[in-house]
Amino acid sequence: MDRHQGFVRTYVSSLDHKVIGIQYAITGLLFLLFGFGLMMVMRYQLAYPMTPVPLIGGLLGQASAANGVLLPEFYNQLGAMHGTIMVFLGVVPLAVGGFGNFVMPLQIGAPDMAFPKLNMMSYWVYFVGGVIMLASFFLPGGAAQSGWTSYPPLSVITATNGQTMWLIGMVFLITSSLLGSVN
Repeated sequence: MDRHQGFVRTYVSSLDHKVIGIQYAITGLLFLLFGFGLMMVMRYQLAYPMTPVPLIGGLLGQASAANGVLLPEFYNQLGAMHGTIMVFLGVVPLAVGGFGNFVMPLQIGAPDMAFPKLNMMSYWVYFVGGVIMLASFFLPGGAAQSGWTSYPPLSVITATNGQTMWLIGMVFLITSSLLGSVN
C-alpha cells in the first residue's frame, strides 16, 4: 500500500482485496456485537419479566418499553432484527466477504480479485443495507416484527414502515451478494 494515497483512498475506497476483506470482517463483527446486545436485552426480559431493563430501559422510550419494561411489539422487533443481523449482516458477510476477500486470492496466488471496483462496491452496498435496517428502529412503529425470514402471514399482519425498511435493506444486501459473486 502506498502511504501517500491518503486515508480515504487507502481505506475507504480501496480496491485492495485485503483491505476490503478487513472492512467486511470489522463491519460484520460490529453487527454481530449489536445483534448480541439485542439478544441480551431479550434474554434479560425473559429472565426477569415485567422488570425494567437496566441501563437502557429508560432510553428505549415509552412506545417501545413502558417504564423500561419491553412491550410485546418491541420484543418481536428485537427478535426479528436479532436474527436478521446475526445471519445476513454478521455471519454470512464475515465468512464470505471477510474470509473470501482476504484469504482466497492469497491461497490461489491471484494478485487481486477479478473486478476490484465491483468488489469495493459490494462492501459499500452491504454497509448501506445494514445502516438502512438499523435505521428502521427509529421509524414510527419501529423495526420489522415478523421474524428474520419475514414469511407471510406474519409479515402481512405486522406490516409497518420498519418492515418496508427491512425489505429495502434486504434488497441492498442481496445486491451486495450478487456484486460479490461476480468476482
